Amino acid sequence: MILLFQELLFKIFVTFLNLKNRNIFNKKSNMVITRLHILIFSTIFFILLNTKDVFEEKIVFGEPVFVKKVALTFDDGPHPYFTENILEIISKYNIKATFFLVGIQAEKYPQLVKLLAENERCKIGNHTYSHKNLTKLSDLEILNELKTTQEILNSISGKKNVISYFRPPGGHYNDKVLNIADKLNLKIVLWSIFTNDHSEKITEKELISKITASLSSDKEIILLHSGSITTLKCLPKIIEILKEKNYEFVTIDEILEDETYIVN
Repeated sequence: MILLFQELLFKIFVTFLNLKNRNIFNKKSNMVITRLHILIFSTIFFILLNTKDVFEEKIVFGEPVFVKKVALTFDDGPHPYFTENILEIISKYNIKATFFLVGIQAEKYPQLVKLLAENERCKIGNHTYSHKNLTKLSDLEILNELKTTQEILNSISGKKNVISYFRPPGGHYNDKVLNIADKLNLKIVLWSIFTNDHSEKITEKELISKITASLSSDKEIILLHSGSITTLKCLPKIIEILKEKNYEFVTIDEILEDETYIVN
């Protein structure tokens, strides 16, 4: 619209100049035209200044995109059959996940650790060596549980996709555990949604309902177990529900390093 007014003004200006140059009007007429010329320009300029919103092109922005994030985490592996099938589902849906591995299991099934390490959608975390309650152990035992596992994971994977995070079995920890972990440069990870999927009694319907009912934040960490047949059966449906709710799947280090994530 503004361009059209500019073109109109220019044409008026050129027309008056041509008329004047051709001496079509006498001196008195030229004075009238000049005054008229000034009046027209002043009037249009005033209108443009005071009705700016009428002539400006409108810029319409869409609704702001609100990104929600979820970290699927699988404890207690690696497990033959289960770990491989979870990986297959993750690859099918092209999502990310984090696996907290037990050291003794990693020693038994190093090929599964390598599968996780080679998959760019996965990250590998520390779930202690023998899955004991760390608060019941001595300082040396805690150190060995964490340090030995980290060394095993790094050795098998070549340090590929292994992160400096650990999840204490059962979520049991105290200041002593945190201090020892800190010396090993390991950060603790818990969860925001406890699914109880490790229970043999839980049904598929109960597991799905538990997760959907617990979604209360735009950043969620979901605790699952890689040796659960119920989890394996429900995983595609769980992923589809989270996708429908516009969650972006990220690894545990990505969600914890997000400055907007609040650790309760």
